Amino acid sequence: MKAWKLLLPVPLVFALAMVPQDPAGDAEVATIMTISDFQYVTLQGNVTTVPSKNVVEIRYLEDHNEHIRLELLYDNGDYSMIDAQTFHVLRSGTTQREVKLVRGKRSKLRFPKLP
Repeated sequence: MKAWKLLLPVPLVFALAMVPQDPAGDAEVATIMTISDFQYVTLQGNVTTVPSKNVVEIRYLEDHNEHIRLELLYDNGDYSMIDAQTFHVLRSGTTQREVKLVRGKRSKLRFPKLP
């Protein structure tokens, strides 16, 4: 057998080794969406509406088992962590704004590392 035939799989193995990998599985999914309001229902059943003109980023922490956990970052630098039953992203309204929506894990929690 010729030696060059043994070297054919080397580029393939090298290419597979260079593929980016995420061993921790902590990749966040993010998008920017134009919304008018953000509504959520608290654990007590109260509906709260937050106008989009105040919100910069909404983060959904998906690995919280008991209920929905959300982080809201406001335009003035304020921060809220919300435990909710449900939430609604409303897109049709009078005042709209682009807001970053992020879905991630608790390990990527913003608090206390605020921007």
